[in-house]
Amino acid sequence: MKKIVMLCCFASTLIACMEKVSVEAVNLRCENLDNPVIDVSAPRLSWETVSEGRDVRQKLYRILVSSSLEKLNNDEGDMWDSKVKSDNSVYVTYEGEPLSSRTEYYWKVKVKTNKGESKWSKPASWSMGLTDKSDWQAKWTGLDTISEKDVVKEQRTRLAARYFRKEFNVAKKVEKAVLYISGLGLYEAYINAGRIGEQVLSPTPTDYSKVVKYNTFDVTSQLKEGNNAIGVILGNGRFFTMRNRNVRNFG
Repeated sequence: MKKIVMLCCFASTLIACMEKVSVEAVNLRCENLDNPVIDVSAPRLSWETVSEGRDVRQKLYRILVSSSLEKLNNDEGDMWDSKVKSDNSVYVTYEGEPLSSRTEYYWKVKVKTNKGESKWSKPASWSMGLTDKSDWQAKWTGLDTISEKDVVKEQRTRLAARYFRKEFNVAKKVEKAVLYISGLGLYEAYINAGRIGEQVLSPTPTDYSKVVKYNTFDVTSQLKEGNNAIGVILGNGRFFTMRNRNVRNFG
């Protein structure tokens, strides 16, 4: 009888061990993007749980958000430490400390499932853009009116691309430099004769009377100690398209 009981206990222990499988939290995303630059005050975080086992279901997650990678590696979630019983892993809304403009945040997640617990995921991050109107100190530069030269004989309006250039000095090596840029129409930006980004038709067209989009670029590697120059070609785009002044709109 003792042998049968011992055998049953051994079998139960073996089955319990076999049920535990390796679990990982991977593919961390913020606003469904990889390590993005955003201007959302309460970003949404997502991840995937992967395992070689079957019927693995998440029961709990823990998210750490830190103001530095060093703090994150030390398991210090000074911005947010959230431990929640939930099977949700998509669009989990950030509810930590207020986020600041032009700041990078680091995060990771671990999950507990019905068949085991994962280790901490690899770190991910997001950077905040300009979240307040007061962050914008620059003034619009361009042309506000159309001259007679901008109207051709066929009574069509035209506006040539505007070229802007400004030199500036960098006294010492820059740790990080970010360019926030927008244009009413389309633009191409250059620093020290090097094209910034690979995008075309930027920024995204909008109702310009209400919203103007902007782009963000890390330009640290484009800068050098000493004299530098930034140049912008500003095209008309959808903001100022060619128009036939003789054609009337009927609505």
